[in-house]
Amino acid sequence: MKKDVKKIISALSDPLALVSKPYAAVAGRLGMPEARLLSRIQAYKDAGVIRRVGTVLGHFKVGYKCNALVMWQVKEPKLEAAGRIFAGFPQVTHCYARQTYPDWPYNLYTMVHARDKKESETVIKSMSVKSGVTMFKVQFTIREFKKIRSDLKEILA
Repeated sequence: MKKDVKKIISALSDPLALVSKPYAAVAGRLGMPEARLLSRIQAYKDAGVIRRVGTVLGHFKVGYKCNALVMWQVKEPKLEAAGRIFAGFPQVTHCYARQTYPDWPYNLYTMVHARDKKESETVIKSMSVKSGVTMFKVQFTIREFKKIRSDLKEILA
């Protein structure tokens, strides 16, 4: 397994081809059958080497113009459950816990993407109702300076 892991993860960090069998295309570049690639990916998931294979969406390009960072104040026993609820919303691309501080009680953060501010506010309200978490702050993106996908090739080299 260790022999292939770097080259497979490196190949998966490239954009997938827009073809009917994108993993077959990746496998072809790696010189292996698609079934072998898929079994390796599953083995890496099972071993905790990777969590998932996902896509990076250029949300501005597809009409999602409103981004909101929502900082939630969640009581510790409810943190895990609230995180799972928030992460289940399709508009949420990031959901993570952070440490609180005496002057900053927010410990759960989500990034919400929507077409406009009104839609974003509706999603955030739904998240609050579904989770029972009512203490939160919202920061809307004013301007995006840089967005690039991670290039693992240098890290894995």
